[in-house]
Amino acid sequence: MRRHFFEVLALLLFGGSMLFFYECASYLAKRDYVASIILLTIGCSVIAVGKELARLALVQKE
Repeated sequence: MRRHFFEVLALLLFGGSMLFFYECASYLAKRDYVASIILLTIGCSVIAVGKELARLALVQKE
């Protein structure tokens, strides 16, 4: 049961990071470089956490 929870949570985090990258691109189009760098950092952090949860779900394999 925990494996499925970790898989769903990892997918949600990957999707959330894609939203951060989309917003980063929209801020780049507005030439707001500081906000886009902040969003890029947050997106990379969220994708790193999702990667670790996906790895944990792989270890939980029954």
